[in-house]
Amino acid sequence: MLPRTGAIFILLGCLPWFAADAAETAFLQLQNNPFTRPEVLKPKPPPPPAPRPLVVVPPEEIELDLTATMVSDTRPMVMVDGELLGIGEKIKGLKLIAVMEGKAVFARGARKYSFEINQGQRK
Repeated sequence: MLPRTGAIFILLGCLPWFAADAAETAFLQLQNNPFTRPEVLKPKPPPPPAPRPLVVVPPEEIELDLTATMVSDTRPMVMVDGELLGIGEKIKGLKLIAVMEGKAVFARGARKYSFEINQGQRK
C-alpha cells in the first residue's frame, strides 16, 4: 500500500491529463456560439416600400426637347431646350430627379415624367 502522500502525488500527476481531456471534449461538443440570438428572435427587416408608378402623360401636355445626357457620380446633367440642367434644377415647372444613359426623369409634385433623347415624352 502506498503512503497517503504518494497517492496524492499520483492523483495530482493525472489531474492535468484529465483536465486537458475534459476541456478538449467540451470544445468539440460546442457547435454554436451560445451568445448569438436565435433565428426566431432576430428582428426581421421591414418589407421594402412599394415602388411608386411612373405616370405616363401624353407628349402634347409637356413638351421638352432632351438633346443630351451626361451620367456622372458627382454631377449628372442634361441638355433640355438648349439649357444645361443638373439634378434638382427646374425647367417649365419640372424638377430633374434622375439622369440615365439617354434618359432623364423629371418630377412635378408627386408625378414623375420620363423623357428620352429627341423622343419627347415616353414611358
